[in-house]
Amino acid sequence: MQIIKPNSNEGWPQVIQLSLTGAGVSDEVELTLQESSDENPLGRIYIGTPRQSFAGVVRATLTRQSSNTILLLANTENAPVETAALQAEELDKTAASSNVAPQVVIAAPGDEPALSPEEPIYFVFGNGEEHGADARFQISFKYRPFEPKGSVAQYAPFLSNLYFSYTQTTLWDIGGDSSPFRDTSYRPGLFYRWAGSSHGLFPDSWRLGIEHESNGQGGVDSRSLNIAYLRPSWHMEFANGRRLTFSPKIYAYLDKDENPDIQHYRGYADWQLRYGREDGLMVTGLYRQGTKGYASGQLDISYPLSDRILSRTGTFAHLQLFSGYGETLLDYDKERDTQIRLGISVTR
Repeated sequence: MQIIKPNSNEGWPQVIQLSLTGAGVSDEVELTLQESSDENPLGRIYIGTPRQSFAGVVRATLTRQSSNTILLLANTENAPVETAALQAEELDKTAASSNVAPQVVIAAPGDEPALSPEEPIYFVFGNGEEHGADARFQISFKYRPFEPKGSVAQYAPFLSNLYFSYTQTTLWDIGGDSSPFRDTSYRPGLFYRWAGSSHGLFPDSWRLGIEHESNGQGGVDSRSLNIAYLRPSWHMEFANGRRLTFSPKIYAYLDKDENPDIQHYRGYADWQLRYGREDGLMVTGLYRQGTKGYASGQLDISYPLSDRILSRTGTFAHLQLFSGYGETLLDYDKERDTQIRLGISVTR
């Protein structure tokens, strides 16, 4: 790796420390200065070997030094990271007029922008029960109104953990007369997110939120409910950049007058698992168990079709299987045969 020295540094250290973070894996690598006949006054080559295996986009920054934070790409199992320059001379000019060492941060996994993916965004086709071909599509995002480094968060830092969320899921009877939308669920929400202790059995992160769900219809077809939920998440890292995430969503119904027995079919928890690599195959499972024994399950399998993947966003082949009760809010108490649909997703 080529390191570019700030003008304020008189000499080149023999050893420097490089912090690497990506896909839930972190490591601190010791880099050693290499002897070189190159008289380039700005750059020197340092070499080190990570102890962890990285895959996909990796965030790199020097520790105990003023430096940029850059993105590297781990593109094979045998080549942990591509080399790149840490350009620090511009930082040195800025630091001269400040007591705090500045840092230029490029968007990286874990540093989510204000607007970011929530649940997957997809469009999948299948074979409906009544009218032949059908489709299911979903849009979903979350929004953080208070930037952690913004002026409001400086006075009230806890506000930077507040999010708005929105998810909309539609079933479309393409094969029916005039191809109507069968039902659409609208789910706006508000939640607070914070880091856990990550020790032993304690979760790595928490969410506490409220959510409204309705299908936007009137009369006998009107369905709506309000819930309050708690969602802990546990992460387990595996070799080659794979990660297992368990994030059950445990909720209580605040209002369910239009579907008073919905707990018989949904229960009080969404059991969710996610396993795979951000730049490879990803499998997500959802299971609900109602209080009267009614159950439903959904399996989503996706694989990237594009090489550039960042923060769960790209182009993916998407296979979805659903079985059980309540694929839509309108049909929360109706059972469907196993539905198999294939299409694409842009977030997962």
